[in-house]
Amino acid sequence: MIGVGIIGAGRMGQLHAQNFAQKVVGAKVVAVADNNQELALELAREFNANAYKSYQDLLTDQKVDAVCVCTPVFTHKKIVLDALEAQKHVLCEKPLALSMEDAEKIYQATENSNRVFQLAFMRRFDDAFMEAKEKIKAGFIGKPVYIRSSGRDPGLPPVPGWGSDPDACGDISFELCSHDYDSIQWLMESDIKTVYARAAILSSVQIANSFSDKMINDTLVVTAEFKSGALASIDGLLNIKYGYDARVEVVGDEGIIIIGGLKHIDIISGKRDKWMAFPTAPSFTDRFAQAYVNEANHFINCILTGQKPRVGALEGLKAVKVALAVNESIKKNLPVNLS
Repeated sequence: MIGVGIIGAGRMGQLHAQNFAQKVVGAKVVAVADNNQELALELAREFNANAYKSYQDLLTDQKVDAVCVCTPVFTHKKIVLDALEAQKHVLCEKPLALSMEDAEKIYQATENSNRVFQLAFMRRFDDAFMEAKEKIKAGFIGKPVYIRSSGRDPGLPPVPGWGSDPDACGDISFELCSHDYDSIQWLMESDIKTVYARAAILSSVQIANSFSDKMINDTLVVTAEFKSGALASIDGLLNIKYGYDARVEVVGDEGIIIIGGLKHIDIISGKRDKWMAFPTAPSFTDRFAQAYVNEANHFINCILTGQKPRVGALEGLKAVKVALAVNESIKKNLPVNLS
């Protein structure tokens, strides 16, 4: 049985804790750490686990074999490096880091460690994304020439808060679109070479006007070119109200694959008003609920079998590289080549 310590008892920490405790064979939540000790105690009590105010204390707990890092991105480097030094396996939420320097330090530490490190890019564990990947590899659509990825969230991160502060979260490019950057490079089996991006606050003008400090952009559009020559477009939108929406189209010279749809549950209802309606996903945790379970199962299985995780620090570093280039392009209003 692998003892898992949850570092960060917010929404993602709660989600991962429930999965490890209730839906993953071979895992047990044994400890929770959060700077907010009340949050740590509340989550720890749910699983009869030890509660800590500092993650450093959690790392000394002999029952902890692995940690799940669910803290703000600007804390990832120190926590991951300390966890690996303490000989703990690590599952870390995305994005990996906010700078190439920090991402490279994490990557080098994982390369020099005999512990499992997995980055939480859950789309790689979603049934639809995995099936699409297999079809593309098998040549079902011929040579992939174009990919479009949409990631849209009905709300905003808490305002004010670190998730809505572009300096603390990396703006919408990091906070929302890291998954898009990873999944499209994975699906196309090619790294992004060039990006051109524009971003603005369009859906949240009233909130931005009432908030005296800086706020995250809520609309982002990116055009990209892969090293393979294929092209891509990415749109990321926050505060769009209608539901969580993650869809991808991959076009090849012999066909197309479409991943995802607007319907969260496969039901349509109608009445005498002649309108048909269907439910959309309330949040990303609903759309990718099973993917998060699959991701956690994969992490524990890698620890038990010694196999390499499907997605690690290198993939996280590549996504950071794209996110930084997108932010540079927004700032300069020019295309940016990834070196």
